[in-house]
Parts: sequence; C-alpha cells; structure tokens
Amino acid sequence: MAGSFRIRPISRREFLAGGAAAALGLGLWSCAPAAPSQPAAPQQPAGQPNYGGTLVFVLEDDVIDFDPMRSRAFVDRNVHYQIYDSLVRIDPKGNIIPWLAERWEISPDGKTVTFYLRQDVKFHDGTTFDASVVKWNIERYKNTEGSARSGELAPVDSVEVVNTYTVRFNLKTPFSPLLAQLVDRAGMMVSPKAVEAAGADFTRKAFKAGTGPFILTEAVKDDHITLERNPEWWGKDQLGNRLPYVDKIIVRPIRNGDVRLANLRTGEAHVANNIPAKDVASVKSDPTLSYQQVPGYEYLELRPNSRPGFIFNERRYIKAVSMAIDRREILDKVFFGIGAVAYGAIAPPHFAYDPNFKPFERPDPEGAKRLVAEVGRGQLQFEFLVPSGDPQTLQLAQLIQAQLARADIKAEIVQVEFAQILQLEDQGQHKGLVLGRWSGRIDPDANIYDRVYTGQRNNTTGYSNPEVDRLLDEQRRTYDQNRRRELLRRAEQIYAVDDPARVWYRFSAAMLVTNRRVRGLEVYPDQIIRFQYAWLEK
Repeated sequence: MAGSFRIRPISRREFLAGGAAAALGLGLWSCAPAAPSQPAAPQQPAGQPNYGGTLVFVLEDDVIDFDPMRSRAFVDRNVHYQIYDSLVRIDPKGNIIPWLAERWEISPDGKTVTFYLRQDVKFHDGTTFDASVVKWNIERYKNTEGSARSGELAPVDSVEVVNTYTVRFNLKTPFSPLLAQLVDRAGMMVSPKAVEAAGADFTRKAFKAGTGPFILTEAVKDDHITLERNPEWWGKDQLGNRLPYVDKIIVRPIRNGDVRLANLRTGEAHVANNIPAKDVASVKSDPTLSYQQVPGYEYLELRPNSRPGFIFNERRYIKAVSMAIDRREILDKVFFGIGAVAYGAIAPPHFAYDPNFKPFERPDPEGAKRLVAEVGRGQLQFEFLVPSGDPQTLQLAQLIQAQLARADIKAEIVQVEFAQILQLEDQGQHKGLVLGRWSGRIDPDANIYDRVYTGQRNNTTGYSNPEVDRLLDEQRRTYDQNRRRELLRRAEQIYAVDDPARVWYRFSAAMLVTNRRVRGLEVYPDQIIRFQYAWLEK
C-alpha cells in the first residue's frame, strides 16, 4: 500500500550504529547522511520550471493561530509549513529527511541527540538562525504557559548550545518519537526578535518570523492570507535553481467544500488539499484538474467531555456510542469509500497498525441499549457540537445522529464555528460530544499520547487511565520496533475498547487537487502542501 511501511526488526547494536530508520520504520532516529546541500525535492519535471505568477490555495477554514507554539488546528499547519522551516521534514513517502538540521547523532544510551545545523539561513526579519535560536524556541515551546507543544517535548530535559551551529538535546529518558515531533510545529523555528516585537499580536498580524520559502505579508480574517516569495530562502531544486518558483500565494478560507471545488473548476483557485468525497470521481475525469491520493495519518473521531460533572464521565456511555455507530455505512455513504474504517488511533501507514483490530466491526444498537440501561439513568441524550459551514460535515453529523437513534440515543446537533469549538474544549465546558478530527502525525505516538495521556495539553476530553499512561511511557523509552508495536496495541485495546477515551470511526485519505497548469506538487501523507516546489505552466 502506498505510504505504508513494513520494516524488519533490528538489534540495539544496529540501531545505535545508525540503523534507526529501520528500527522505527520512519527514520526517526537515524544518523542522517552527511550534510546534503538541499532539501529532498520531488523528481525534477521535464523542462525548465517557470518563475513568477500567483497561486490561489483554497483552504477549508481560516488560520486560527500563526504561532506554532499555540496552534492546534490542521488548517494552521498549511500556512506554517510555508513560512517556517523545522529542524527535520518528511519526504512524500513519510521518511524523515534533513532540513534546518543537516545531520544528527545519538549517544550510546539514547539520551542525547546532537544536531548539526545549516549555516546559510536567515529569518525573514534579517536575523541569523543558529544553535542559540534552537535553544530559545525549544525552551519557549516547553515552558510557556498555554503552549500546545509542551507535551510533545516533555522528555527533553535541556537544550545545550555546543557551538554556533551545533545544538544538543539532553533527554530525561530515551525518546523514540523525538524526530517525528520535530518534523512538525514542535520543531519549527521562529525568530525571537519577531516574537518579542509582535507581542500579543503574534497570532493574527502579518510578521516576519520564519525562515521558510514564503513570507507572511497580509492576513485578513475570514478573507485571505498573502504569502510572498522569500528571495533569500536557502533551498534549491535538483538542477541548482533557487526555490521557490512562484511569486505569491493567496490563501482563501472557504468552509464549503462544494464552493472550493467550484473555484478550482472556474480557475479562480489553483490548489486544494481537501474536496468532498462525493466529487472525487468527477474530479478524476475532469481534464482541467489533477488529482492525487495516498493513505493518510488523519482520523475522524467523536470527542466526549468526560470530566467529572459531565455526562460522558460515565465511560459506559462512550462505549455505547462506539457500539451504536456503523463505521462502514459512514465510510460508504458520506465518504464514498475513500479512506478506511477506524477503530482506534493507529493509522494504516503506521508501523504499529493492526488490520485485525476491529472491535466494533458491526454496529450493535441493542448492545448499546443494554449498556445504557445498565447505567440506570434513563435515556442517553446530549449536545452534539458540529463545525459549521460545510454541507458534507452536516451530512456526516446527521447520519451519526440517525445511527445513534437506532440505539435510542438522542444527539442534538448544534452547529458552531470551529474556533469556538476549540475554545469550549479548552475550557472543558462543552456538554456532550464534539464531531472532531486529528490531522495525524508520522509516528503513532503523536496520534495518541497528547490526546489520551493524563493531563496533556491536547487531552481536551479529560481522559485518564494509569495503565494507558504506563504503556505509552514505556513505548516512548524503547528503540525496539516490535516492542513498541506490542505496547501501542495493548494501549489501544484499553483507550478504544475496554475503557474508551473517544470514538474513532474513519482514517482519511490524503488528497491533493490542482489546476492542470500547476506543476511540481506531490501529495504527502500528512496532507500538507509544499508550495516551494510549485510552478505554473504557461
């Protein structure tokens, strides 16, 4: 299957000798090849790419927060990746590759990771990127109140500047998912000077804070975001041409999937990374459009408020909901078979994925009724928060509502703006279930740990299970892939079935739709577009 990884187990000796890519199936701990001069670009297209032009990218919602430290939304990442570089990145197959860090080494005990940094990088504000900046960013992510990255970096004990372009991470314990965390926002480098200058306005005002291929020059809420080419970006293509190619990207938030697609078809937009599943067949046959798809890390879920005093503090209710829904019907009717049925948080591309894990393969409304009756509080009824603005999302919510009704479970749909839902979850004040999603990460740990581990920033449901915590801690400390797989699957049995934290029901497919004039783009399993490679055919 495209995007999946099945790697043989190796010994600890092999691992410490530099075979960590095989050990974890994703290159998470490998000592990278010595200092490649450029990022790994897609295969060079025939002919010479054209410079110039403006691309319009239609995004499914507006960016909520430009600060990688506080951001929790998938839509944010689609802009973050253009304006910020991270220490490492992934290639289209999901393998970790050098980026701002040219190479890295681990100590024999696995508790120290040393990064050797690029020396030709400047922030958009003209300041220099170096080891002291890495230390400042990691400490900011770890120690700032309200940071969404603190859990992702919790095993990092300290960051040490070895010299100007060498930085060392000292870990409390061996931490197998470290590099996977540094691919995303936890590894994105932000200018200290820009952060200090922007202050409270950092989240919405245009600023020059990144080192990435594009510079944020304008942000008008619910209308557009303008990104302009960074002429001094360090990246080059395989022929030595400086990247990026296009002059400007206009990001337009359009919540309605039908409207996003209409914009692509009329030529008002050039790129989208999500369209309604019902339209995939027609897009594939449209000579004006290009469609790409691979299995992704993202899952769709129902998130309960399981804190004391709220209805889903009774875990049997969560299990009853999980038993009542028909996952296959959802996949077929709403998503036209695109993606895969989900029963837990470990996605098909992950090394720990178990295709035989199907605890709720068939809906059991009668069993759900008995479970609710066992609690002895009468009919289960609750508020069902659903992001507003998209017909497919409402259709999905209505189907789930109807499935629950078959089990005599009453879910009252309340449509709310996505940003408001996040706020309610942060405050722990929503009264029932949230129709949610998690965009997914390359290591299964990042699909799970911060979502179900006791007290973590993104554990907005209030879930806590000591045995799940113990299993997740242990898998983080081990290098052995087979052992990690065993521990992750044991934890999944608990948080998805025995003592359910949430209700998982679908793994998404990563998709990319472009106008035929757009060249150079490739779909990634994380569904984030790399615009530095895009160019317009004349």
